[in-house]
Amino acid sequence: MIYTDLNTEIDVGSSGHLIEFGPFKALVDCGLHPKYMGHAALPNLSKIIPDTLDFIAVTHTHLDHCGGLPVIAREQNHAHILTSDESYELLFRMLRNSRNVMTKQREEFNITDYPLFSFSDIDNLRPRVMPMGFFQERRFEIDGAGANITFTPAGHIPGAASVLFEYKKQKILFSGDISFHSSGILKGAIPPEGKVDTLIVETTRGSYSRPDGITYDTEVDRFVASISDVIRDKGSVLIPAFALGRMQEILYIIYKAKQGRRIPKDTPVFAGGLGLDIAEYFMRGSKRSNTFTFNKQYMEGVKPLRGEIVPGKDFDEKGIYVLGSGMMLENTPSYAAAAAMLENSNNAVFFVGYSDHDTPGYKLLHAPHGSQFSFKNLFFVGNVNCRVDKFDLTSHADREEILEFIMAKDPRCVILTHGSMESREWFMDEIIDRSPKTIVHIPEPSQSIEL
Repeated sequence: MIYTDLNTEIDVGSSGHLIEFGPFKALVDCGLHPKYMGHAALPNLSKIIPDTLDFIAVTHTHLDHCGGLPVIAREQNHAHILTSDESYELLFRMLRNSRNVMTKQREEFNITDYPLFSFSDIDNLRPRVMPMGFFQERRFEIDGAGANITFTPAGHIPGAASVLFEYKKQKILFSGDISFHSSGILKGAIPPEGKVDTLIVETTRGSYSRPDGITYDTEVDRFVASISDVIRDKGSVLIPAFALGRMQEILYIIYKAKQGRRIPKDTPVFAGGLGLDIAEYFMRGSKRSNTFTFNKQYMEGVKPLRGEIVPGKDFDEKGIYVLGSGMMLENTPSYAAAAAMLENSNNAVFFVGYSDHDTPGYKLLHAPHGSQFSFKNLFFVGNVNCRVDKFDLTSHADREEILEFIMAKDPRCVILTHGSMESREWFMDEIIDRSPKTIVHIPEPSQSIEL
């Protein structure tokens, strides 16, 4: 078996994993790096010869895992494209939104590469994508050789899957982005039973350990109490949130807090764009799902954000603003809203998930109170007078949980991916310490490993 990590850097960027076993060749994920634009955002697809893939499996529909799918699919006309049944419609929604964003970025930044694909490319995927029900093994054959593929729930976001390949007596498991705890709208991961031979596993939180006594539930309580404090002091709260999964979870938390009178029921909540569209899909999709739920009442009191956001001019209507993106990337609603809100000392910006070190969200989170903060593309510099805080409401498993998952699967070989070098090295040290016979790899970008 040969494995190649196609991400061009050792980070959580453009997920892409090439695996060759027997006569089969499969690609797991084909994402776009959130920090780069143009062809630089893609995985290293030059490692894949056109029309040689048998499978393209998509673990979930965050763009760093699926955003490059139309590009690779154009060159792989015979590949089966597999995704979970619950991700099927989400996949096309995310790709169409990504195409719209690329068109705007082409004009704003003169990126001649954009858009990387057309709406026709997206539409051409629809008859090729094969929805996979969770726990429903499917067999594929080539020249008499057979491979079985099974998708299992990975938590993380609705539709997220771990992918198990079985060839002869070998089991190869891709964790995908995984979360074991159940949240308000989503059940935790249910991995496939039994041991595996090779485990390719994410390491996003390998460099961080929760302090003793801190759990998801205690962080939700602190988050709700902090929002309540800001509203009581007649300020507004900005919550940068990823449009898919995180925004809907935050809206659910706010709804439950209002129901429990922990946040005043008449507090306006503003959201916008893709996150509202996905919430509408969740309302319908959850009716036929046994892994996630999202009811109409969770959207009570939620208003679409309208009008121009002006840097340095606070919002007239006080309330809770749940806006994309989670890392407060440039040219997103949360980035613009932060420029409007940060000088008012009654306001707050509350982050609820992972932020890469190079993003505006991370930089604001670590900016000293009262310091100047530059919104370069808005030509605005403001003072950080508002409260800025982070709440550990991540949809990634804690490193201790993933380590126990690895030990339970008792793999002969572990490949550490989708995390910083620091994160991967923590896992390598812990695995070798606990299981010295286990072979552990930290793959170099685009270099193949024979297993």
